[in-house]
Amino acid sequence: MPSVSLPSRALSSTAAGRPRWSRCGPAAARPRERAMDTITLSPDPAGDEAAFEAYRRLYSGGADVDRRPGPLRTEVVAHRLPRLLLFDRRLAGVSHVRSPRRVARDGFDHVTIHLVLSGSMMLEVPGTVRRVEAGGLALFDLTRPQRTWTDGAHIVTAAVARDRLGPSVLDGLDLHGRVLGPAEAGLAIDLVRSLAAHAATLTPDLAAAATDSLGLVLGATLASLRDRAAPMPPAVAAGRDRARAVAFIAQHLADRDLTAAAIASGAGLSRSVLYRLFEPAGGVARFVQSQRVLRLRRALSRVGEDRTIDELTAAAGFTSPSHAGRVFRETFGVPPGEYRRARRTQGGGFERGEAHPVLGPGPAAGLAAWHGELL
Repeated sequence: MPSVSLPSRALSSTAAGRPRWSRCGPAAARPRERAMDTITLSPDPAGDEAAFEAYRRLYSGGADVDRRPGPLRTEVVAHRLPRLLLFDRRLAGVSHVRSPRRVARDGFDHVTIHLVLSGSMMLEVPGTVRRVEAGGLALFDLTRPQRTWTDGAHIVTAAVARDRLGPSVLDGLDLHGRVLGPAEAGLAIDLVRSLAAHAATLTPDLAAAATDSLGLVLGATLASLRDRAAPMPPAVAAGRDRARAVAFIAQHLADRDLTAAAIASGAGLSRSVLYRLFEPAGGVARFVQSQRVLRLRRALSRVGEDRTIDELTAAAGFTSPSHAGRVFRETFGVPPGEYRRARRTQGGGFERGEAHPVLGPGPAAGLAAWHGELL
């Protein structure tokens, strides 16, 4: 996959008013076996205003970013691994907010962990404000509101799909806003730190093994903290119910007759509860369709996948190739065949300064697409 390295000002530079993707270095410097895409945001020589705007746009798909008083620092290296996103950031003078309205709008349901390597970070979740010192690991549920801010910190963040943590790990556990130290989560902390240090050089096999290991260790860590005797807050119960429904959908996605009634029955929910849980995502049918088109895209991107597009659309549960093609084009801007051809050429086959036809007109669109793959 291609590596994209852009200084802050490149995010806001345009051709005909549109930001562009560019490659990082000569083709020979990017081996084909690289495990993931990479986005790099560097200091902007044009000054703080341009640097902040570039950072705000980069994260606009997942949070509202605000400027805080004092010095500004917004350096980011982001890696896309299997069902996991990794961010190595050096930040100062910024805050990130996921309001109830944004939570309802974007429908994200993954978990994020923030490891503070140096400095400190503040977090706020409903009813709680905490400081996370160096060595602390903060946990967040993206289905719930949150705010974080820092005036100076080096932070490694992992955005982890729920299914990476293992079945039922989050049942009965309110992890939102929880802060763990080395005594409670030492192995998970060490793995996150090591993954950030080596992510840029991982091959696909190593990336898959590393993310599997982190998911297992993090899942086991969370399971050990669960207090089954404690009452489950309504928001946690809703997150558990939604995760159960999402797991059922994933297991039966190839079934063309996957109805709301079947999902409700399989997840042990009433249809009214199911509809309410998926209302922020545009409804049950829209969520199922989004999962099908994401599954199709993953299959088209897979190295060594030799099934035809018609076979892949059927495996994703679409009623016909024409329907799949229409949905795919509406979602990603290109037909499935063109997407597959682009992924089979080194670096996607796009020259420096050329707009990326799949992830959109810049790293911000790419990062938003990465987050969508965690659903």
